[in-house]
Amino acid sequence: METIKIDEKEVKEVKDLRADNTRMTFEFGRVRMDIILVKARLMDLEKLESDMTAKFKGNQTKEIKLTEKLKKKYGDGTIDLDKGVFTPIDKTDEEG
Repeated sequence: METIKIDEKEVKEVKDLRADNTRMTFEFGRVRMDIILVKARLMDLEKLESDMTAKFKGNQTKEIKLTEKLKKKYGDGTIDLDKGVFTPIDKTDEEG
């Protein structure tokens, strides 16, 4: 069987298509790796968020308990943290 010479332009077209396919295959792999890394980072961030939420809720519980403790000790009033003083609520002002 006799071989037939293919036009150089057609050979170049086939080679270019194959090169494009090779590049795209590489890019698909790179994109997939990026997706894997982003998903892993997202999981880390979600875990961090969960941990921070638990700590925040814990702090809220501590604050409520401390407020109750201070109220038992000092009564109703306000605390000036900058001056470190407690000002009781004047019960006579509330009645009149």
